Formats: sequence, structure tokens, C-alpha cells
Amino acid sequence: MNRARARRWATVAVALGSLLIVITIFRTSLTDDEPFAYAYGRRVAFAGSFARTAPIEGSKLPVLALNALPERITAGLGLERSAAGALLQWAPLTPREREYLSAHLPLYAGRLVTILFYAATCALVFCWGMEVYGPAGALGATVLIAFFPTLLGHAGLVTTDAAATCTIFAAVYALARCLLDPTLERIVIAGVGCGAALLAKYSALALAPLAVVLAVIRTLTAEPIESKARVAHASIVAVLLAGVVASTVLSAGYAFQHPLTRLSDLACASRALQTLQAAIGALPLPLPREFLTGLDVVLRLDQDRTGGGWIYLLGALSDHGFASYYLIATVLKTPLPFLLLLLTRPWRRHRRYSDWVWLAPVLWLAVQLSLTLNSQVGLRYLLPAFPFLALLAGAAWDHGRPPRWQHAASALAALCVLETAANCPRYLSYFNQLIGSRQQAYRYLADSNLDWDQARFALWRWQERRGGRPYRLEPRELPSSGTVVVRASEFVGVFNLESYRWLRHAQARSAARVTGTIGDAFLVFEVDQGIGSFEKGGRPPGEGGG
Repeated sequence: MNRARARRWATVAVALGSLLIVITIFRTSLTDDEPFAYAYGRRVAFAGSFARTAPIEGSKLPVLALNALPERITAGLGLERSAAGALLQWAPLTPREREYLSAHLPLYAGRLVTILFYAATCALVFCWGMEVYGPAGALGATVLIAFFPTLLGHAGLVTTDAAATCTIFAAVYALARCLLDPTLERIVIAGVGCGAALLAKYSALALAPLAVVLAVIRTLTAEPIESKARVAHASIVAVLLAGVVASTVLSAGYAFQHPLTRLSDLACASRALQTLQAAIGALPLPLPREFLTGLDVVLRLDQDRTGGGWIYLLGALSDHGFASYYLIATVLKTPLPFLLLLLTRPWRRHRRYSDWVWLAPVLWLAVQLSLTLNSQVGLRYLLPAFPFLALLAGAAWDHGRPPRWQHAASALAALCVLETAANCPRYLSYFNQLIGSRQQAYRYLADSNLDWDQARFALWRWQERRGGRPYRLEPRELPSSGTVVVRASEFVGVFNLESYRWLRHAQARSAARVTGTIGDAFLVFEVDQGIGSFEKGGRPPGEGGG
């Protein structure tokens, strides 16, 4: 396969993936987090204000202003919303769905913006894969990431996860190229990439230690003709200069409002920033004030577990997280062909630099998220690792492999495409075949892995098909018999242990059975007649600290 052909097929793959995202956008309701994310982005775009009005906005960053640009542009041009609403009349929607979309049209327009980060991620994977593997490996890696269900699910939302995935990957790519040849141009590009990532998600702060790790990798994998001392010196200088550029880009993203901040001027509530405040509180840091105040809120919410509810894994609830959370989530929510290609990749000495560069972010993010943070609310936090995993799996098309192995790899990639396309638009709730029936998904994971309130359209269509047959919708506190429909995340107790305590107890006594799901995210129970309320003092299985 030549470069031009690989590029054409990669373009087709990304175009098909983008189409699946567009379909998903208009077939799913707004998730729990999107209204808050859009409100912050709109405030930045319309008022130029980066201040946060509530703790839930602590994690929101300026990149969200891009999602508000469609509304900002149409307002500036004086265009009426009714014109866009008229287009919905031609869409295959029910009246209720059309009314819902019309009421939230700015957010749905903002969702379309996020697709750009998806396309950019795929393009960068292709470019890096081309440099390391050539056409076949580049195309294979691009197909794997283009049809990764979790990325498709988040690439159609007004959140920062797809943007963070793109910018963190771009930053590491730029850093890796910069360390190989630390020219001024590459240093500036690396700094811009790191700064852009910091404007997307606070997890991009991991780029600071990662840059040092990459410098060490570059030194240890230097060619015999290179002086390791010179390579180390050049790498350190490049990382420091890129950091200066990144700080400037970050300040520019905040419109240079309060670009230098002393921690002593902030009312820090998190232990991490309080420790830094005591040590270097009087030192002006080249970080915007609103960036630091948001970071403090995020760290405090994670520290006190006051913002995200309970953490749920394999039927158990915890207030401090599980070390195996992201490993299990990855195994259950990654297509099996992707996992198989990753586990059977060949390792080559001549690729040791790129292999270690791709492994480093994956390992760093996995360890950091699993062992140092309590905010385990979905695989989306680990999403920035998957472009690197796709590139690692791209070795399945290595030139040195026999043709039959390459053909087998292509067949597995094709299975990924078919499975992902068949699951449209249920990408947030995707699970692979290891869990058996998707009806059992709630027994493994919840929250944004399964139910982020994205399945209202599916619920409304289920209600229409049901006609006049009786059912109870979301009876959180009041025991009910017959057909009962509940959100999966609420049922398992993620948000409130008291919600559906009676139903969990009834299920434990075999008095309530899951008979189906709606859009994967709603559970349909059949509850026996005469069910009593849950006795105080008892505790259904799975509740309590993990």
C-alpha cells in the first residue's frame, strides 16, 4: 500500500466516523455535564469572563468557548434560530424530539464543534503512524482510533474530553519530535501544543513530568554515534523553553487576565495547593489566576469526594476509588479486536524510542488516575491514552510480519469498524462481549460509562411503543410494583444511596427483576405485587465503602 492510497482510506474512515458522530449527536439527549460546560463556554465567548459561578464549573476551561462559537457567530450575524429550527422539520424525528432539539439548539450546534477534535486526533495518529510504520501501520492505527466507541461517544458532546484527548496527544507528538531534533520551530510547536492542552483539561498538567520522562527516554535511546550528555543537555533545554511557550499560550487563552499569580493571594482549599502555598506562596507563578482557582476547586472536590457521588465498580460502591478501576474499564469497554491487536503486537529494537514514547503517557495516566485520584467516574478520564494505544496496536501491520498476520490484523480492524457502526448511537454505553448481555452492564460500571442521561430519546420512543400500558418512571423513594423504569446510575446508588434503596433490596430478595433496557441507560424492572419499603438498618449488597 502506498501513501496516497493509505491517506484516501484514512480519510474515508474519519469521514464515516464523523457521520456516526453526527447521527449520535441528534439521537441522544444532553448529558448531565453539558449544560454546565456550555454555560461556562458561553460566558467566555460572550462576556470574556473566565470566573466560575459554582463548584461544578471548577473543571471547566476556556476551550469550551469554541462550543459556544456557533451561537456567538449567529448572534453577531443577526440570524434567527427559527431558520435552523426549520431544518429540523426535515429530520426523521418525533414531535417531542424535535421540540427538545429546538429548545437546546445552541448546545446541539456546539456539539458539532467537538467533531473537529476527533478529526484532528485521527489525522495526528495517521501522521505519526506514517513516520514510524509507513502506510499500512498508519492506516491501521487510524482505523482503530477512528472507530473507538468511547471516543465517538465523547466527540459529540459539549465537554472537554475529546479536546483533551486531541491536545494532549498533539503535545506529546510535538515534544517527541522536538526532542529528536530540538530546533526553535519544533520547540515553539511543542510549547503551543502543551499550552493548548492546559486550556482543555487539568489532567494535561501531567505533561510537565511527562516531558521530563520523554527527555530521559530520548537520552537512553540515543544512537551509539550520539553523545548521551549532549542529548540530555539539549533535551532539558528544549523542555524548559517549551514550558515557557506553554505558559505564554495558557495566559493568552485567558486573555492575559492576571497572568502572574501568587498562591498567597488565593484562598486555597485543597491540601495540595495549601502545601505549595506554604512553601512558595510569595513567588509569582506564570499561571493565570482563574486557572489556579479552578485547579484548587478540582483538587478539593477530588480530595473530599463532594462533587461526583459514589464510585461504582463491579457492583460495589466506594468513596475513595478502586486501584483496578481503569484497568477493568479498559478491558470491558475496548473492542476485543483492538485489545487482541494490542496484546499481540511485535516489538522491534529500531522502534524503541517511539514505543517508549507511546507507552509513557499510557502508563503515567493509568497510574496517576488509579492511585492518586478519587474521581473515577468514567473511562473518559483515560481517553487521552487511547490514541497512543492505537499507535502501539498499529505494529500489527509491521513490515517484518508475514502477510497472513497482516491480513489477520486487517480482518480484526474490519470487525472493529462493523461492531462500532452497529452500535450507533449507543457509544457512551458501549461494552464489549466480555460482559455477555448488555442488559447486565449496570453490574460492572455506571456513571458516564453507561448512563449519563443520554438516552431520553430512546425512552420517549419506548413510551410511545408502550401505548397505554401502565408503568412507573423513576420512583426513587416510593416503592412501586409492576413495570418500573429507572436510570442505571441512580439505581446502583452513584448519586444518592437512598434513591432506589427499596428497589435494590427487592432485587436482592428476587422480588424485582431486570427484564430489559432502554438505550442501555435505563433499566426496566418487573416488581412483584405487594413489595414493601426497605427496612431501615439493612443494606443491600454492594453498598458501603470499597
